[in-house]
Amino acid sequence: MVKTISDKAAIDRARRLRERANIRSLRAMDKTITDIAAKEAEKGFKAFKAWAEQPGLGIVLTAHPTFSLSRDIRSCLGRVASAEEGAFQDEIKELKTYPYLPKRAPTLKEEHEDTQDALTRIQGALNGINAKILDTARKAFPEKWTAITPHLVDAYSWVGYDIDGRTDITWGDALRLRLQEKRDQLLRYKAAAQTIQGKGKVDAKGEAALDKLVDKLADAHESAERDLILFEKDITEPENLVAAANNLTRSSTRRFLNLKPAMPLIKKAISCATSDAVIKDLICLRAQMTAFGLGTARIHFRLNNRHVVSAMKSVFGIDEKTSDNRTMLMKASKLTKNVKPQPVNFASLALEKSTAHEKMILTAQIHKYIDDATPIRLLIAETEDSLTPLGMLYLARRYGLEKHLDISPLFETADALNNGGRIIGKMLSNEVYRDYIKDRGVFAIQTGFSDAGRFMGQIPATLAIERLQSHFAAQMERYGMKDVVSLVFNTHGEGLGRGGHPGTVVDRVNYVMSPWAVHQFEKRGLPLCHETSFQGGDGFMWFQTDTLARATVGSLIEARYADKSNAQDDVFYKENDFSWDVFRTIASEQDSLYNDQNYVTLLGGFGQNMLIPTGSRAAKRAKSGSDMFNPRQLRAIPHNAILQQFGTPANIFYGVGRAAAIDPEKFIAHFQNSARAKSIFTLVIRSMERSNLSILTAYGRLFDPGFWVSRGLSGNEPRLAHKSMIVADTLTALPWRSQIMDLANRLRMDVYDSVRYFEACDKGANFGNIETLEILHSLRLAVVMKMMIIAAELPAIGQEGTSQMNVLQKLQTFQIDSILSDLQAQYPATRAALEWTEKLQEKTDTPVAPSGGFPHISETIIKPLERARDLTRQITVAITHHYDAFG
Repeated sequence: MVKTISDKAAIDRARRLRERANIRSLRAMDKTITDIAAKEAEKGFKAFKAWAEQPGLGIVLTAHPTFSLSRDIRSCLGRVASAEEGAFQDEIKELKTYPYLPKRAPTLKEEHEDTQDALTRIQGALNGINAKILDTARKAFPEKWTAITPHLVDAYSWVGYDIDGRTDITWGDALRLRLQEKRDQLLRYKAAAQTIQGKGKVDAKGEAALDKLVDKLADAHESAERDLILFEKDITEPENLVAAANNLTRSSTRRFLNLKPAMPLIKKAISCATSDAVIKDLICLRAQMTAFGLGTARIHFRLNNRHVVSAMKSVFGIDEKTSDNRTMLMKASKLTKNVKPQPVNFASLALEKSTAHEKMILTAQIHKYIDDATPIRLLIAETEDSLTPLGMLYLARRYGLEKHLDISPLFETADALNNGGRIIGKMLSNEVYRDYIKDRGVFAIQTGFSDAGRFMGQIPATLAIERLQSHFAAQMERYGMKDVVSLVFNTHGEGLGRGGHPGTVVDRVNYVMSPWAVHQFEKRGLPLCHETSFQGGDGFMWFQTDTLARATVGSLIEARYADKSNAQDDVFYKENDFSWDVFRTIASEQDSLYNDQNYVTLLGGFGQNMLIPTGSRAAKRAKSGSDMFNPRQLRAIPHNAILQQFGTPANIFYGVGRAAAIDPEKFIAHFQNSARAKSIFTLVIRSMERSNLSILTAYGRLFDPGFWVSRGLSGNEPRLAHKSMIVADTLTALPWRSQIMDLANRLRMDVYDSVRYFEACDKGANFGNIETLEILHSLRLAVVMKMMIIAAELPAIGQEGTSQMNVLQKLQTFQIDSILSDLQAQYPATRAALEWTEKLQEKTDTPVAPSGGFPHISETIIKPLERARDLTRQITVAITHHYDAFG
């Protein structure tokens, strides 16, 4: 039954993905993109070329742990999403053959492979976009169009380069992955050049240029392959590292450090081509090289604020009391301005102990010996002042990277979001940092919807980020940064509680950076690049097939370049006093919820242990002394996943009812007349449609001793009566029931108002219970009850880890993996005789270590618990389908 329900939910999820990606409107989307280009062409060649060659959009793939579905299932669902109605019966049959429960979490290597597959399809979609731009250019500027190299979109990846909160990715891992990406991209360029070569349509000089281009790309590919092979050996062995490093750092005429050798050959072939189609193919190859350089994507390294502070503490004289005060900034600025470049080699990299220094040395080596032209982004998580980015600039200058590295503070904590405008102002007021930004031509910042959602609730986080975005524009204007690109990377997940809007791709883009926020840059004449993330397996689903990738990329461009001039007339902004009252009320309610011990309990052990492994990254940040039961320390994905598993995404909807009650009529009017209000509160409505507080209270009853006593005394289950009383006895000291019931009552009081007002706002809202979710939760509750009954059959007296009382207490937080490990060690099904005991000369009447085991306990307790554990977690996956994402 669970598999049948799960398959049906997965198919429904895939068909929703089809609608959200707008696959059915691909032709209309193509026309929209052509119309956007044609409108730009009306401004003249110079303006069109500037627009077409300036990236305004970024697609960022991350390795967040949302790989709850296997590759086979994701591939199958991608085909379901891409198929016409009724044309996916084979996929339905195929899905039935795949188990849902993963045997283990994916490795970093597997995550990287999945990322590369998605990037391949993204590159294909971008080639199609570039071709459309060139078609428009050829019609509008028939004599000049070959001078245009379209570059509207950049693609990025931080898979293998993000070490925020993790310590398992070594510099060797990152270097190998970058070499692998270089090898693969060079092979892609060579294949594209060979395809063009095979078409002919060029004169003799053009043929010679193409022949030389293919040969150079082939040599560069072989060189990159050799570089990679040597670094794939165990470089913790000095002789292997020396061999690999000496090979990479030696001068070679075959190795490409940039694509400058290819560009004149492409230009020559274009001038000698006799077919517009071949010219377009050549320009598309040039555009691909311009956008991707010597990699399958541009890369982001990510550190945490504490890494930078640790590296700069002694240099700047930072102690616990100092921050970015005037005196400290003046001292740090002077040191940064005067720091001398420090030469480094692979010994420097291998022996460095500081995380921040190590990553800077690694970046320097990548820049010198792998790709010296493509910029690298350095993201700093949990930035809360202007001193941290300045410290990063000090390190960049120390290692000769200030002209190659874009430093990007990540604003995600409540303090950072509330003070982000002032922090940006301080960065721009600093002459040293301002000169660096001007020289780079880019000022990059990052916002964190996902983590901000766990710090302050999703809706307050969204509004705080929008405010930060507008402050960024104001500060850029204040300091005359009109020749600098304002780059805003909005990091969000796929789940509702992590900033993943439930609507279309266009809705998704407009949620994380509203048309009003974009217009704040446009009306000031500030060039803007808006980047958005697609996180882990769930995020990669948007690019799971060529059709999905084409629709998703097309929708992103449609959203980015839509006319935003009317956004300032939205009533949400014109009557901003009421909007801010709503924001402050929801923020206050969310803050009080996060400090509610009952809410903390909900996110504790039981919920966490129901989850499945979904990625190579740990559920908790690598941070000493942090509290797993603090909702602000638990990572955003498990935080949201736990709420999903209890049918209670409270970090989205809680507080909205009280906020709407400030002025119900105005709230309803805002929803109905404001595109921004509708965008925000549609997300709330969809989360509430998937909520069911009766499910939450059912889990409270599960650990209610009164329930078990009543069950034992009912007389309906005489064979279970004694076991029920045993379970009840272990639950008497557990406050779970009262805490969950109190939390549910608190949430219900707010939901009561929310439902009333939302039903008046949106006649299509359906707050009735979803039957399949109720069935899944009922089945899981029954399975957990059975596990507790089984545990009651254990011996009352035994080893500490396997006694009846201990096992039942562990089940209260669903520590089933630990339970099974202890039971299997204590009660093996079979046990071989210890042969060495028979070799002793001193004999006994009976064997000292007889063979045998505990087959009865294995068959009646251990194996049933194993099956129950797996079934419980299969239900976990089935539930996530209803939310379109894990966490």
